[in-house]
Amino acid sequence: MTWQTHQLLAVLHLVACAGICWACICRLNSNICRVHRWARAKYSILLAGFMSSGLRPLLWGTWPDVADAIAAASVLCYLAINVARWRGATHPMRRQDDHEL
Repeated sequence: MTWQTHQLLAVLHLVACAGICWACICRLNSNICRVHRWARAKYSILLAGFMSSGLRPLLWGTWPDVADAIAAASVLCYLAINVARWRGATHPMRRQDDHEL
């Protein structure tokens, strides 16, 4: 890979990781994470991992690979798909249909 390719991939990876970190911070400020420790732990671990991954060139001195960028983008898409479930849910792992059981 050329220097420009490494830089472009690092920026794309950083943008995806920043989106994941933003979503995690929003979730950590929600009522669900104030009540449920398990949800708070999951989003805290996700935040720490992707903050470290996004800042990889600065912290660890290595460049992200194509697989890293794809993995970060897929996690960001997963979080974006579940935004609809975040509103009004009693627990982050339960769907609205599960409350009727």
